[in-house]
Amino acid sequence: MKRPASLVAAILFFLMAIAQLCRFFLEIDIVAAGIEIPVWPSAAAAVVLIALGVWLLKERSSL
Repeated sequence: MKRPASLVAAILFFLMAIAQLCRFFLEIDIVAAGIEIPVWPSAAAAVVLIALGVWLLKERSSL
C-alpha cells in the first residue's frame, strides 16, 4: 500500500517551504508582540521542510 497520508504530509511540507522561501526572497517583515522576526530563519526553515518532504516521499516509494 502506498500510504496516502505520507503524500499529503509531503505536499504540505513543500507548500510551507515555498511560503518560507517567498518570505526570504521578498524580504517580508513579520512583527510579533512588537519584536521583528529576522528573515534568515525562513531560509533555514525552508531547508528543513524540503528535507522532510523528500524524506517522506522516499519513505513512501520504498514500500
